[in-house]
Amino acid sequence: MWLDRLVEWQTKGIPCAIVTIIDAQGFTPRKTGAKMVVSKDGRMAGSVGGGTAEQQCIELAAKAIAQRACLTQRFVSPVEGGEWLAEDRPLGVCGGTMTVFIEPIVPEPELVIFGAGHIGQCLARLCAAMEMAYRVYDDRPGILNPEHFPGAGALVCAPFDQISGNIELSAMSYCVIMTYGHDHDEVVLEQLISYKELPYIGMVGSQNKARVLIENIQGRGGQIDGRLYCPVGLSIGRNQPQEVALSILAEVVLLCRGGNISHLRRDWTSS
Repeated sequence: MWLDRLVEWQTKGIPCAIVTIIDAQGFTPRKTGAKMVVSKDGRMAGSVGGGTAEQQCIELAAKAIAQRACLTQRFVSPVEGGEWLAEDRPLGVCGGTMTVFIEPIVPEPELVIFGAGHIGQCLARLCAAMEMAYRVYDDRPGILNPEHFPGAGALVCAPFDQISGNIELSAMSYCVIMTYGHDHDEVVLEQLISYKELPYIGMVGSQNKARVLIENIQGRGGQIDGRLYCPVGLSIGRNQPQEVALSILAEVVLLCRGGNISHLRRDWTSS
């Protein structure tokens, strides 16, 4: 059961962690080798024994996912059937010890570019240089040239109003809308906001353009939330295609890696 859930979450790009009992002594509800998987939002499958130890493992799994690092924790129950404590005290005469290993499974983020125009091509080349996975979606077969999109995971040629039937998106899909018309942008945006697992939806355009599109979508019952970044990108300078692409990728990396907007420089004039 836990393995089926792990495969499902990996397919959907949902970060999770595998919790494995690597040592069990004395009275323990589960023995060495027992496993469970825990998703980023706290869902679980399998078991390492239930009770307080399992609840603490769920919390540790969230920590391992956030830190992208493996963790090991020893639990002790002083008496049979007692509370499990996360500490390294000696095993009591009637108690048990259990050590778990927690391994995060965190898919790498990808960029999904809706629109294969000049900015999309610049963004694709930057992704290739950064070795960041990306895919491109456009309805124009003539412009989806592999030479313009080196290393793309896929070039999807399909109507903009049929996204769900032509491309799978996951919790690690950072989507950017830059089609060749406001109508297409609106169609794509309205579909993407229904994918609640998407962490980021960026859209090229001015505030006035965004306001019109959002009002249109809201008028049809759509709900815009904080995942929408429009105008997209960091404010780094002029609006040349290369610079817009750089500002977009910088914003995506900033968000998916948990960075902050600040300079790394130090003031050498006072040293």
